[in-house]
Amino acid sequence: MAERLVVADASPLIGLAAAGAFDLLRRLFDQVTVTAAVRDEVLAGGGRPGARELTEAIERGWIEVAAVRPDRDRFTDLGAGEASTLALAINHPGRCLVLMDETSGRAHARAHGIAVTGLAGVLLIAKRAGFISSVRLYLERLQASNFRLSEEVIRTILEQAGEAPTT
Repeated sequence: MAERLVVADASPLIGLAAAGAFDLLRRLFDQVTVTAAVRDEVLAGGGRPGARELTEAIERGWIEVAAVRPDRDRFTDLGAGEASTLALAINHPGRCLVLMDETSGRAHARAHGIAVTGLAGVLLIAKRAGFISSVRLYLERLQASNFRLSEEVIRTILEQAGEAPTT
């Protein structure tokens, strides 16, 4: 059976770096793929969270860069990173997990039968795998870095992680 391809969009990479949890990707998935458009988006400006981490991961070989053109005809409502990520995932039906936070992009992934989760989902997977003890700690770090997650996403993930406050 073929291995699962894990393809990441920019937002989860940036968010995990901002939360000090970028290495969870390697620990959870061993190998991650990004498109050239996603790489360029994360590296733009050089000072954004994730730029240093992504560069190091590519140099170490656990993040691979795929040369995939954004499918702008199919995904007219998405940016180049999301469109190229989905174009790559569609070429690997039934064996791909997309890491993406963009609501419209996630809807496109589901419509094409592609498994998708976002940054908060990665934290939940990491907790369930025993790599972190608290999702809340990383969500607080994200909020402190001004990374945007909706209150609904935060509440839902904390509930799923068994960390929701009792009322």
